[in-house]
Amino acid sequence: MTELSKLEGPQAKALTEEAVASYLKDHSDFFLRQPELLAQLRISHAERGTVSLVEIQLGRLRDRVAELEEDITQLMSIAAGNENLFRAFSQTHKALFAANKEQDIHQALRVLATALQLSASLRFYDIGHHALNKKSVDSVKAAHFCGQRVYLGRLRKAEGEQFVSQAPELGSYALVPVFAGKEIGFLSFASKDGGHFQPSMDTLFVEQIAEHIGILLNKWQDDE
Repeated sequence: MTELSKLEGPQAKALTEEAVASYLKDHSDFFLRQPELLAQLRISHAERGTVSLVEIQLGRLRDRVAELEEDITQLMSIAAGNENLFRAFSQTHKALFAANKEQDIHQALRVLATALQLSASLRFYDIGHHALNKKSVDSVKAAHFCGQRVYLGRLRKAEGEQFVSQAPELGSYALVPVFAGKEIGFLSFASKDGGHFQPSMDTLFVEQIAEHIGILLNKWQDDE
């Protein structure tokens, strides 16, 4: 006879689910002392009918193991993606260290864009075939940057065309200013996926590339 079954009369009538739950919480070794009861307990299951408590516990453990395996797979996928991203940006920095002219910078960015499956562009104010118009850029900054140095998010096609060629319709962008003493232009990345660039993303890698480009241009200007 179990300890709970010893209750009789008024005590038995007063027994509630809460009391049973409280007792089991306070006596975690109850089923260790009553192994035959654990094997006898049958519980209704919505999908499998009546099953034992042990089967339910095993099922929950299997589900938890499956969840953990899925989490591990996702973490491994993220780690692999981060490694590929780091390698791509590292190769770009190596190419920039070897650059001797502006065309070398554009070539390094083309290789990076291909590795990331994005569009990339480097444009300057009032310089080159695709020169940036400062008034138009200031309008985009006022509408989207909200005081932030870098913009990550969506732009309309007409806005995006100021920064990249063949701007995607409602695509997402990473717009990073380039400085050489002052703001001289923008390094821009674009994706056809409107959700690719999100405001919550880290901007360290793209800002480092923009800074490296600014240092090169400043150095070349000083050497002239």
